[in-house]
Amino acid sequence: MSHVTRVAAEDMLGVLDDNVFAAIEATGASLADIAEAKSLADGTSDIAGQGERAITGPTKEVLTILSTRHT
Repeated sequence: MSHVTRVAAEDMLGVLDDNVFAAIEATGASLADIAEAKSLADGTSDIAGQGERAITGPTKEVLTILSTRHT
């Protein structure tokens, strides 16, 4: 598993405060997990088109963090 840098996360998500970045980092999410969570949070991913699979693991954790960030 590769370490996600703050620069890489901010390139994808925009400016992150220290707590949000620490929370995302603590999930162990990869850049692919973060990209998928962002797509879901932005409403640009079609879960049903992917076989209606459950969102689990780091992607789900990052999605939760992003969802609370956008409210």
